[in-house]
Amino acid sequence: MFYLKNLYWKRWIRRHGCKLARGLLSVQGKTELLIEVGVRLGDVDITASCVRVGAHTYIRSGSHLSLVSSIGRFCSIGGDVFIGQEKHTHPTNWLSTHPFQYTNSPLSYHAPTELTVIGHDVWIGHSATIMEGVTVGTGAVIGTGAMVTKDVPPYAVAVGVPAKVVKYRYPPEVVERLLACKWWEMAVEDLHKLPLDDSVACLQMLETAPRFALSRFQLMKVTRKGVVLLCLSD
Repeated sequence: MFYLKNLYWKRWIRRHGCKLARGLLSVQGKTELLIEVGVRLGDVDITASCVRVGAHTYIRSGSHLSLVSSIGRFCSIGGDVFIGQEKHTHPTNWLSTHPFQYTNSPLSYHAPTELTVIGHDVWIGHSATIMEGVTVGTGAVIGTGAMVTKDVPPYAVAVGVPAKVVKYRYPPEVVERLLACKWWEMAVEDLHKLPLDDSVACLQMLETAPRFALSRFQLMKVTRKGVVLLCLSD
């Protein structure tokens, strides 16, 4: 019965402009997944209690979303990426790190947790790990296999284990202008009218031409029970 229900919702989601390769199976029992139009998720495991994924973001198969609250628009996330990896899964200041200490025992262990935030237009390479509580700024690039343990500034390129910022995609003044123009709030149809292969020319058009209309993206909520269309999001 669930197979047929899941098949129905997978097709329904596609008709509404998104793709979830696993359908309702992408989310755990109590998880709420909020997605905007154009989201494409491969075979992704989502254990976050509630996570929002912005318009036109894709995540390749094998990835895992754990302690993460939001992923912005136009993000490109490779396969086998772990976002929101727990830091304190076992106690390190007890006698042992083994869970026998709080299994069938009067003791209990509840690890403190923080949520990860991924900005807009972020590129994350294959097999990267983003630890819990980290903010990856808009426009950042995370190298393949990197382990991100600290915040990454907007438009920074971070690589290695642990990840370190090695350069920025643009000079500071260009970064500031890119963040101010908020191009990710525009419809793809309007973005296609810009000289996309020339960021300087794009900025000039965005800053001097009449303001392009902001796009309001349809938001849908996915749970194990099904899918609900919510209000349009800005």
